Amino acid sequence: MTSHSSKPEISGTRTGYVIRFTCPICAAENTIISKTPKDHYKETRDATCAKCRKRSRVLTPRWNRGPGYSPVSSYTGCKTP
Repeated sequence: MTSHSSKPEISGTRTGYVIRFTCPICAAENTIISKTPKDHYKETRDATCAKCRKRSRVLTPRWNRGPGYSPVSSYTGCKTP
């Protein structure tokens, strides 16, 4: 059986064991702190906004994408006016 989610999907950012995301309804900044290693490796999480209490599905980036992957864009140099 497939689940049909009515929750909006938003992307979050991962820094260590902390996942940050912005609520699509009220634009509040929220955080999720992973308490167990199993939670840390999930690619999606259901989260509730602390301000407006709306639920959404947070997509988190993976840590182990393979060699050559960098979540930081390439350095393009310093541009001075």
